[in-house]
Amino acid sequence: MKASVMVAPEKLEFRDVPDVKPSQRQVVIKVKCVGICGTDVAVYRGTVPAKSNLILGHEYCGEIAEVGPGVTNCKVGDYVSSGGAWGCGKCAWCLRGEMSYCQSPNSLARTTDGCLAEYILVPSDILYPLDTGVTPIQGQGVIGVGTGLRAVSRAGVKVGDRVLLIGPGYGGLILLQLCKLAGARAGIVGTRSERLAIAEKVGADFTANIKQNPDWEKDLLASEAPMGFNVVIEASGSISGLLSATRMVKKGGTVLQFGTSFDTISGIPQKDFYYREISIIGSKGGWGFYNTAAELLNRHAVQIDPLITHKFPLAETAAAFTMMDKRLDGVVRAAVFCS
Repeated sequence: MKASVMVAPEKLEFRDVPDVKPSQRQVVIKVKCVGICGTDVAVYRGTVPAKSNLILGHEYCGEIAEVGPGVTNCKVGDYVSSGGAWGCGKCAWCLRGEMSYCQSPNSLARTTDGCLAEYILVPSDILYPLDTGVTPIQGQGVIGVGTGLRAVSRAGVKVGDRVLLIGPGYGGLILLQLCKLAGARAGIVGTRSERLAIAEKVGADFTANIKQNPDWEKDLLASEAPMGFNVVIEASGSISGLLSATRMVKKGGTVLQFGTSFDTISGIPQKDFYYREISIIGSKGGWGFYNTAAELLNRHAVQIDPLITHKFPLAETAAAFTMMDKRLDGVVRAAVFCS
């Protein structure tokens, strides 16, 4: 089968690799579409460790081509997506049912081959069924929506809340829609007008280009939340975004750090935790929420198509990664069609 293999940091080769065969409780999936996310790019750069000569990609959808012994929850021809990681099943966290914290997780495109190939091999118990009316572009969004659902749940977003999101990337634009589905008034800020235009298209109640207005914090509080926002979600992965979030959240409110970076945070006034009783929490992955994510996509409740700005065939995966890595041509998210 054909696959895009990372042979060194920032070097992908499109080549023939051995066909995959299912063992006990495994399935082979013919991959339809793969979305390239920030974690994939971090592995590509070499900043996130992964095994050598690896097939990248972990957010995808496809059709089951073969099932191994002991598989009872699906059959050949089913249209599915899957989680991007699964627990070892043996550590204390897995035994508590908290696989998201597994000490030795299995991760597509990090510890085992990912989905930027014609076929992928995964355990059958991490599959999530999709309706045939879900397009491949939409189907690859299961993980993105699932991670967003976990974040919104952890932040406690509820009907009537005023929510601010910082960072209109792919994840931020999904989070925006999920906050709206939860009944909140939600808007988003960023530095790129084209991304803010997408936010308006998918239902943002307000947007602001913070590059064009140095007083955006004061102006936005005055117009949208004079007492501060109930929840602020930092989705840009920047320290400046997190510091803004702590200033924009109301007393007793919650800041959720969704974007990832490798920086050390400084500059948060310790007194804010006492006098304002703010909470700063994190969110990792979407374990426990992928099935709901698939259901939302089956109902077409979340818009994915406007967030996919560039499309590539499998043979041009290297060009897709270059575009995402260098943020060329206004890319929000690139998708790769594998079949």
